[in-house]
Amino acid sequence: MPENKDFSFRLEILDECLRNKYRNWTLQDLIDKVSERLSERYNKTASKRTIQADLKYMMEEKGAPIEKKKNGTTTYFYYSDPSYSIKNLPVKEEEINFLKDAINILRQVNDFKILQDIDSIVTKLQNTVNTNTEGSPLIIQFEKHTTAIGIEYIDSLFTAIKEKVALRISYQPFNETEPIDNIFHPYLLKEFRNRWFVIGRKDKSDAITILALDRIKKIRNSSENYLPNNLFEPETYFNNLIGVSIPEDAGIQTIEIKVASKQAPYVKTKPIHNTQTIIEEHKNGSLLIQLRLICNYELKSVLLGYGSDIEVIKPIKLRDSLKNEFLGIISNYS
Repeated sequence: MPENKDFSFRLEILDECLRNKYRNWTLQDLIDKVSERLSERYNKTASKRTIQADLKYMMEEKGAPIEKKKNGTTTYFYYSDPSYSIKNLPVKEEEINFLKDAINILRQVNDFKILQDIDSIVTKLQNTVNTNTEGSPLIIQFEKHTTAIGIEYIDSLFTAIKEKVALRISYQPFNETEPIDNIFHPYLLKEFRNRWFVIGRKDKSDAITILALDRIKKIRNSSENYLPNNLFEPETYFNNLIGVSIPEDAGIQTIEIKVASKQAPYVKTKPIHNTQTIIEEHKNGSLLIQLRLICNYELKSVLLGYGSDIEVIKPIKLRDSLKNEFLGIISNYS
């Protein structure tokens, strides 16, 4: 089946045209209508060859009852069954599996409680209902991010993890001038601040390796046997971590932070991390909170973002590290 992004949209338009029994459609009429709608959405048009191929696909792959009738020298296209619509076709098992994969990803967005019931919908799901259709007011809008470098590898890595396939990855760290090839066994994809990472192991290694997708240069399948993940539990490995980096021999620490009164409402309603607990609320509105986290670069970056509105009380090593960072910032502006 064609994979280009406007393929399904073209089929929808052709389906709408052929279901309209009050108009006769020549091939050129269909080309013009599809081109008109494509121009509005994708700023492109459809060729005669493309529409002919689409009609053939609908008949051969979808069983669409497309017939032709002649009126003089003019040939018209129509559905011989007026009740037919390509949208009424049952969802294929392969398509259901794709939906389940997508739902497993979406389920991690815990704020959307509706996803708890979505499994019961999947078995009956059909593409007859569309949300945010053209001309309708926007109901929900997500934050738009810049396109992350390396996201073109997500599908390949996702499939490799699911199918348990070892890969040959050409990877170039920032401190290297040339890419390095390694056999890699992927176990988990993770995103942090619009940057994607794959966690796994290099061949014959017992250490966890984290690769940034924006440093990957090429991915190929490998003939090496896939090594199952016996290094970490993906469901819990990042429970006490901000970001992805884990310093060597690092452990979970109890972190106490004083939060200024003007920042307190924001930290209460949007915790720094889900391990956050409030130890004490002071009369002036300030807070003393506790986190249970591994101290890493990403944690320090988050805390530095609060500026003077927070003060790390302990551990002393983290407090001193942030103090030195702020002294360095001051020296830049002095």
